[in-house]
Amino acid sequence: MKLNKKYGFWTVLASTLAAIVGSSIIISFNMVFALSEANPLLMILAWVFGALIVLPDAFIVIEPSIGYGESGSGYSWIRKCNWRILAFWFGWVLILFVSATSLASCCSAMSSMITQILELNPEEIAVETLQKSLAIFILIFLAGIQIMIKNSSKYTQLFFLFVKTLPIILVFILAIMYGSKDGLLSNSEMNKNLGHAYISSAMLIPAITYTGFAYSGHEFPTYITEEIENPKKTIPWVIISAVLIVLVIYVCYGIALLSLATPDSNGNWINPGGTTSSIFAQHRWAVLTFNIFAIFLFIGSVNSLLFFQSRLIHKLSETGDVHSVFGKVHKKTNQPYMAIILLCCVAVFYILFSSISEIISSFALATSVLKILLNSSIIKLRLKDPEYKKIYGNKTFWTLMILSLVTCALTFIGSIYLMVIMPHQQTGASTFSILWKPILMVLIAFLVYLFGIFKFNNIKIK
Repeated sequence: MKLNKKYGFWTVLASTLAAIVGSSIIISFNMVFALSEANPLLMILAWVFGALIVLPDAFIVIEPSIGYGESGSGYSWIRKCNWRILAFWFGWVLILFVSATSLASCCSAMSSMITQILELNPEEIAVETLQKSLAIFILIFLAGIQIMIKNSSKYTQLFFLFVKTLPIILVFILAIMYGSKDGLLSNSEMNKNLGHAYISSAMLIPAITYTGFAYSGHEFPTYITEEIENPKKTIPWVIISAVLIVLVIYVCYGIALLSLATPDSNGNWINPGGTTSSIFAQHRWAVLTFNIFAIFLFIGSVNSLLFFQSRLIHKLSETGDVHSVFGKVHKKTNQPYMAIILLCCVAVFYILFSSISEIISSFALATSVLKILLNSSIIKLRLKDPEYKKIYGNKTFWTLMILSLVTCALTFIGSIYLMVIMPHQQTGASTFSILWKPILMVLIAFLVYLFGIFKFNNIKIK
């Protein structure tokens, strides 16, 4: 069953901003600061570089998206290369390690904030179990709303975009009321051991990998191209506008938070394992208000993610790369409800067995590999497919492509650091306890590819 064409520029821009803004920076702010060796200037640069590394990717995907006019983003383009097995692999890896991890991180962070509001100790086993159970309940509840309520995605995007600005606006208000340029934002702190901090942070590559996660969602319009009114004009303007708007928001938000930071009893300015509200913990009313606003922010993020990530699974079902049952569309709401259910099932696994930092690391590693494959398909289509409509000159295209591949390499290195090196440095855990999850991730990806070989070559195991 086909999805209707019904989304205009402002709805798509609101949906894209809602998919990017807020949840990622709240999840990752403290860790980015720590990965920047607690240097405010380097942290701000990490957020700027995070936007810069997604811009080449954004420009690259615009060309085939508006040229072919099909939903499904990179998956559709890989299929056009006749790389059937790789397209199958791409789609499933995207579902298992990108779409599901995004949902799981938002729901886990939301449940963590609720337990913080209730003033429960997160280190207690019972509280940890409660957090996971609450995260799963939130995911199922929000998925049910999207499946059952007609036009819930279309009419809630502008509302959630407004709601998602509330915790950010609150931080700006707190910065005006309590912020100071002394301490972290003073010249002495900004320039203190700057060169040493830059080298110690491995030239900001891990921090940029984290901020790259915070800009994820900018590709939203390419997933619903067939549902967008006037996609040739809407898609490029939405993607470029969204990245630049979010860059300004994140930098201003980061500076405001830095102005509120005060050292704890151990002399640490920001706890990398803490929540964003711990930065202004001395103002109890502000912490409570921020967490309440942030919960609504995460609801908006989950709503957006379920909306556009389910479209990919719907596309896979149309081409036979997932079972046709996942292409079923609810007659009343026109939502691909079985695709949403599949996403939720995979996300539940991450909620149960991974921490937020592990989820983000898995996301970064998967997206780095998938972007390399995606870029390879775009190169082949541009060179070989007579139906491919070029919008860039050769020099512009190849400059963007080289920059995109370089950024893929950087985020791949950063994800390996986050998954393997950093846990060993922080905890001194055994090699097996650190490596088993990355190894499992690689094994699952390999098995998906192996299954694709059997599937498309009609190989049967006797």
